[in-house]
Amino acid sequence: MIDIRELNKQFGKHLILDNVSLQVGEGEVVSIIGPSGAGKSTLLRCINMLEVPTSGLIEIGGRPVAYKANRQGRLTYRSQFNLTWLRTEVGMVFQQFHLWPSKTVLQNIIEGPCIVKKMSREKAVKIAEQLLEKVGLLDKMNDYPAQLSGGQQQRVAIARALAMEPKIMLFDEPTSALDPELINEVLDIMVKLAKEGMTMIVVTHEMSFARHVSDRVVFMEKGKIAQIGSPEALFRSPDSRITQFLSQLDHDIDTSLMGVEPNHSRQRPESAG
Repeated sequence: MIDIRELNKQFGKHLILDNVSLQVGEGEVVSIIGPSGAGKSTLLRCINMLEVPTSGLIEIGGRPVAYKANRQGRLTYRSQFNLTWLRTEVGMVFQQFHLWPSKTVLQNIIEGPCIVKKMSREKAVKIAEQLLEKVGLLDKMNDYPAQLSGGQQQRVAIARALAMEPKIMLFDEPTSALDPELINEVLDIMVKLAKEGMTMIVVTHEMSFARHVSDRVVFMEKGKIAQIGSPEALFRSPDSRITQFLSQLDHDIDTSLMGVEPNHSRQRPESAG
């Protein structure tokens, strides 16, 4: 589903991503962990073309994500059509919720399908209601974001991304802006998506999610993939840097709250990068 080869991203003289290669199979859940400044969020933003790579190849479902140099010599996406296609294939949930404050929960969810996909309002509303029921917020459909808790807002953001019917979901530390007691309500939704077979890349500091839900875990540092493998292998790694990183984390969500066992059910593709 996702094929990244020798991806580089440079801001001025600062190299943020350094020759990153990663392949993600259909239905696979890959968690990316690592210290701040490792390039984790930039990698996700490049996949979704919120940042244009300096060089390298990205393919989604076998189709290249095309970018080119503009008249000023700066790289940009090749066409609006290509970008629109990408945004319908790949959904993204951010650290901050980015809901439109002047629109109701329902309006936030149906905006994308109606405008980008030209979906009828009737169909978009039906999908939105199904998704709100899925995330446990059907009774909040006429509320405004300011009336919701942080966890509820993030669940609406997930429903909004799913309303575009993407094949892939990217999560950029979706619980980092939440109070501790609200984290599990968001993780529960992500666990459900994983069980349903959604292809997911998750940048996270929630080590229980990475350990128990992921098919593979990627450890990034200084713009590179330093190590990649199964959760069992990586969390038991003798690598002193990974051990140091894990020991510095302040909390580890109790997986009993998520009702999941370690994920061994799917065959993991060969490690890359």
